[in-house]
Amino acid sequence: MIKKVISVYLIFVMHILFLSWAWIGGDYQIIKYSYALQPPRPGEIEELEKRGILQSRIEYAREVGNYKIDNHLFKTAISNLKRNVLQSKGMNLNEVDNIAPLPAPPLGWSTMPSTGNIKIFGLLIDFNDYPHVNSKEDIHNKIFGEGNPENFPYESVKNYYSRSSYGVLNFTEGATLGWYRHNGNRSDIQQTTPGRDNLIKEALNYFNSQGHDFSQYDNDGDGYIDYFLVIWSGPVDGFSGFWWGLCHGFSDNNFLLDGKRFRKYAWLWENQYGDPADIKTMIHETGHALGLPDYYDYNYTIGPGGGVGGLDILAEKGGDHNSFSKWVLGWITPTLVSNGAQILTLSPSGTSPDAIIIWPGIAEGDIFSEFFIIQNRYRIGNDKDYPNDGLLIWHVNASLNYDNDNFLYDNSYTSHKLLRLMEADGLEEIEGDIGGYASNAGDYYTSGKILGPCTVPSSKGYNGGDSYVEISNIFMNGQQINAVFDASRVESCGRTLVVNKSGSGTGGVVSAGRNCTNYPCTWRYGQGFMVTLRPEEDPGSSFVKWSGCDDVKDKSVF
Repeated sequence: MIKKVISVYLIFVMHILFLSWAWIGGDYQIIKYSYALQPPRPGEIEELEKRGILQSRIEYAREVGNYKIDNHLFKTAISNLKRNVLQSKGMNLNEVDNIAPLPAPPLGWSTMPSTGNIKIFGLLIDFNDYPHVNSKEDIHNKIFGEGNPENFPYESVKNYYSRSSYGVLNFTEGATLGWYRHNGNRSDIQQTTPGRDNLIKEALNYFNSQGHDFSQYDNDGDGYIDYFLVIWSGPVDGFSGFWWGLCHGFSDNNFLLDGKRFRKYAWLWENQYGDPADIKTMIHETGHALGLPDYYDYNYTIGPGGGVGGLDILAEKGGDHNSFSKWVLGWITPTLVSNGAQILTLSPSGTSPDAIIIWPGIAEGDIFSEFFIIQNRYRIGNDKDYPNDGLLIWHVNASLNYDNDNFLYDNSYTSHKLLRLMEADGLEEIEGDIGGYASNAGDYYTSGKILGPCTVPSSKGYNGGDSYVEISNIFMNGQQINAVFDASRVESCGRTLVVNKSGSGTGGVVSAGRNCTNYPCTWRYGQGFMVTLRPEEDPGSSFVKWSGCDDVKDKSVF
């Protein structure tokens, strides 16, 4: 007698609709770009490690502090959100002030205003051994003018920020000073913070002697010049080196010109790897001057990989500022969903200030906690070169440290992230990538995808507790996206088991009193339930193997 064979296939499903897409999904190409602190170039981390100087570069990057968000801006944004909720419930201003007072700025706090017509200036410095290659006029056009349209969306600093802020931040009235030629070679410069600031003071004193009025750059009248860009000639020396791109505070508080002190400056290369007057780097460092942090890993040995997958100008791939950053800067007022479910429509964040925050219980609970912010990242405006269209969903952890004076998490050093991209495909490729730049088209939430308590990834908090958040019924309609945003979702996360077979033989599969003979069989079990499956062949057939699970003992699979 010839025995017919049975092969049984098992499919374990967290959420059938979700994984039917995630497991069968398209073949997405992982897109990696060169790095813009400024992040390291591809392979540079490994090279610095080989040379034995990686740790010192990482320590200096931490000292510079570009990985920290401005605490006061973030606390103010959160407090304003809660105040709006309380006022919508009918509370008067005095009641709101008692429950959710606006945080007082720290002593001496100031950052460049994020709205209005803001005056900044460029300071150009070259050296006898490294004369400049870009004209002053060309660099001025790239900062304050229209730039080269072929380089869109990085044609000019002015145009980029006008689009990103929806016209509320304008760098229209600035000056470009230079080129100032240092009387010596670049190698003469002491490669320390005081050495850098002394070079800058030398150039500033020269233009002051020529009659330039520096007082015009104090935009808020606090006695400080808010921000300027220093552009120097010659080669770079690698990530977090002295000749590298960064945003830094001016170290000499006793230095005054026209009665004004200096607060922050960008320190930028003129020409890196054939890329003259790198506008993308100017935009990146200007984001730090506004109070935003780097969204990439400085030390890939600590915590998971960078949480945004490079999808931000303060990360590596560029594009627009994300909606979390825009909210902190006061450029947008997201729609808040704090209870119940709402059907809402989002227009592209590249051209519209639309965004949604889902924060269950914000009116009653701790405002320094976890929430989600959602935007429609359609490829338009500053986002035109991104890998897909769809929703990007960000998990924000606004927890404070033990002293309640600083945010506990950042995107560069900590055990998990201040801002983390929820990867819709559930593959966690960002977490496995050194530096955290492995975002791809599969990370977007498109039609039919769901984020909820039982999906992968899930909307649960970092402590494993339920956040009650679900985003479902996503439908892409041209450039707009409709979805259901639910802040009260309660679901018991079970597991769905699908049993199928191949081969010409016949037989059943038994599990916990259930007998499957008509395939496929779909069974649902409670979370944590131990399942044992046992094949039962019909006469004349022989069981061959299981597929889809490797934990096999005899003929039973666990």
